[in-house]
Amino acid sequence: MQNDIIRLIVIDESDSDAEIILNRLRKARYPIRPRYVEDDEDLEEALTAQEWDLIISVPKVGDFSVAQVCDMVSSSKQDIPVIVLVKELDCKSLAGWIKAGAKQAIFNDNGGCLPYVVGQELENLAERRRRKHLEQLYKESQRHNKMLLETSQDAIAYVHDGMHVHANPSYLKMFDYKSMDDLEGLPIMDLVTVGDQTKFRDFMREFMTDDKEDDRQINVEGLKSNKKRFQLKMEFSRAIYDGERCIQVRIPSQSQEIEDVRRRDPITGLFNRQYFIELLEKALAKAMETQTRSVLFYIALDNFSTIRENVGLAGMDPVLKNIAKVISGPCKGATLARFGESTFTLLMADKDGKKYASAGDIAEKVCKAVEATVTDLNEQQAVVTTCSIGIAQVLASSATPQVALNDAHAACKIAMEQGGNRSEVYKAAAGQPGDSGLTNVAKLIETAIEDNRLSLRYQPIISLHDDVQEIYEVFLRMVDSDGKNVPAGDLFNAAEQANLSIILDKWVIEQSINTLVEQDKKGHKTYFFIKLSDQAIKDEKILLYIRKLLKSTGLPGDRLVFEINESMAITQLKLAIAFISQLKTFGCQSALEHFGTGLHFETTLKHLKTINYVKIDSSFSKGLSTNTENQQTVQKIVEIAQELGKLTIAEAVEETGSLTTLLEFDVDFAQGHYFQEPLEELEFDFS
Repeated sequence: MQNDIIRLIVIDESDSDAEIILNRLRKARYPIRPRYVEDDEDLEEALTAQEWDLIISVPKVGDFSVAQVCDMVSSSKQDIPVIVLVKELDCKSLAGWIKAGAKQAIFNDNGGCLPYVVGQELENLAERRRRKHLEQLYKESQRHNKMLLETSQDAIAYVHDGMHVHANPSYLKMFDYKSMDDLEGLPIMDLVTVGDQTKFRDFMREFMTDDKEDDRQINVEGLKSNKKRFQLKMEFSRAIYDGERCIQVRIPSQSQEIEDVRRRDPITGLFNRQYFIELLEKALAKAMETQTRSVLFYIALDNFSTIRENVGLAGMDPVLKNIAKVISGPCKGATLARFGESTFTLLMADKDGKKYASAGDIAEKVCKAVEATVTDLNEQQAVVTTCSIGIAQVLASSATPQVALNDAHAACKIAMEQGGNRSEVYKAAAGQPGDSGLTNVAKLIETAIEDNRLSLRYQPIISLHDDVQEIYEVFLRMVDSDGKNVPAGDLFNAAEQANLSIILDKWVIEQSINTLVEQDKKGHKTYFFIKLSDQAIKDEKILLYIRKLLKSTGLPGDRLVFEINESMAITQLKLAIAFISQLKTFGCQSALEHFGTGLHFETTLKHLKTINYVKIDSSFSKGLSTNTENQQTVQKIVEIAQELGKLTIAEAVEETGSLTTLLEFDVDFAQGHYFQEPLEELEFDFS
C-alpha cells in the first residue's frame, strides 16, 4: 500500500498469538510491516507515529475493546479498516462491531479465510484512496480551470438551453455588459443582429443534431448591449459547466486563421495529432457520460519506408497530401487527422452501433481507394501504395484516449502482419478480466519456459551524433496456450503480484547473453538494454546469476546495460546504489528509466553517481515539438545529466518534430516507432 509494504497493527492477548496471525499473512505472500498492540496507550502511540493500512483485532484484550479501537481510529482521522477475529460469532455482537466502525468480522479458525478478507479490505482501501485522490485532483482541476477561464483573453461563455449561464470578463467586455447578473438568463440569440438570426438559428440546429466531435465556427454580426453592431467569429463546442452538459461559446482573441493553423497538419491540411487527441478525449467523455460510443480507425501506409527511400522526404509531401484526400472520400461526416508520419486516424460518433457494424465496409472502401490511387511526382516517377486499417470502439471502459488508440493500433498491426491492404477489428485478449485474469496469467508464467511460450523483441536505440553503435532495448513477449499474445501490462502485473518476476528476469538475461555471444561470432559488437523488475533489485541472487552467466560465456560485461525504474530508485535508494555498484564490478552498465517523473529527479541522479544512462520518460517525447512544458523538462534533464557526466536517451520518439527538438537539445540517443518498432530479429541498419 505504501511503497509496496502493508503497514499492519495486530491487537491480541499476546505477541505469540499475534505472530500466528502474521504467519498466515506471510504465507499468503503479503509484504507486511507489523506492530503488536495490547492496550489503548500502545494504539494511541502507533496512530500518532505514522499512517497505517489495516488493523486486525480480537474482540477484547482485558478492558480494551474493538469499539474503543474503532473510536480511536475515527478520532485519528485515518482511514484504517478494522477486521475482528472471533471464536464465536452472533448477530448482536456483529451488529455492535459494524456499528462501531469495524469492516469485517470472521472466525479465528487458523484457516485460509483471513488472507482473502485482508485482500478484499486492502483493495477497498486502495479504491477509497484512489477516489479521494481523484476528488482532490478534480477540485484542483476545477479551480485551475476557473482561474484560466477568468483570466483568458478569449471571450468565453457557457450556454444551456439557449440561455447564458456563465461568461468570463472578456466576454462581458466584448458585448458591453458590466456583470454576469446582466447577462445571466439572456438568450444567446439576443447577441446576434436580426438580419443574422435565421442563419444563426439554422447553424445551432445543425450543431445540436450533428454527431461530429470537432468544433464549429460561424461568422455573424454581433450586437452589444448599447445596440452597437460589430463583426465576430464564434466557435461552438460541447462542454460541461457545473456538472451540466452545455455549449461553450468561444470568440478567440487572435484571428481564427491562426487558431485553425494550430490544429492543422501543414502538409495534408487535416487535423493534427494533438487536436485529434483532444477530440478523442471528448468522445471518451461522451461514452462515459451518455454511453454514446464512437468508432476509431487507425490507418497506416503499408510500404511507407520503401517509398520514402525512393522519393525522399520532399517527395513524400504530395503523396501524403493525395492519400489524405483519397481517405476523406469514403469517410464523409467523420473526423480525419494525420496522426503520425505515415499514419492517419479517423473518428466517427456511433449512437446506435450502426457505424461499428459497417466499419469493415468503410475500411474496405478506404483500402480500395488508396490502392487505386496513383500520385504522379514527375513525368518519370509515380507512386502507388496500400494501407492497413485497425478498427476499435471508443468505450467507457477505455479509460484514456491512449487505451483506445492502442487497441486500434494493435488491430492495424495484425492487418499489416497478414500482408496489408486490409482491415482488422480489435478483439480483446482471451481470458477473464480483473484479478482472475491476472491469476491465469500467473499460471501461464510458471509454465511458460517449459512450454516455449516466451520470446524476445528488439528495438534499436539510435545515436543522435556521429558515433555509430549497435544498441537495442530488449522486450519480453509471452503467448498463452492458444498462441495469443499476453498484453505486457497483464504479464508484468501478474508476475509482480505472484512474485514471479525473477523467473522472467533470469530468462531474459540468459537469452540476451546467448544472443550477444552469437552476435560476437557474426562480427557484430552489439549492446543490450535490459529492464529489471523491482523484485530483482531486492534479490541478491540475481547479481550472482548475472556474474555466473558472464563468466561461463566469456561475454564482456559492458555489453549489458541494466535498467532500473526511477520510482524504485527513489523508494529503495540504498538498495539501488548497492545494486548498481555491484553491476559495475562485473563491467556492466546501468540506466535509470522513466526518468523525470519524480518530484526531485535532479537529487535522485546526484545520489546515483555511478549510473551511466538516463532514459527520459516517454511522456515527455509525445508532442515535444509543440509542448513547451515538456521542452523545458527535457532541457533541464539534459543539462543536469551533462553536468553529472550521464548520457541521455529519449524514449517513444514517434515523429520528425520531436526528433528535431531532441537534436536541438543535444540529447544523446533516441528510440521509438519513428525508427522501428520492437521486432524479432536484429536487423536494423545503424549506418
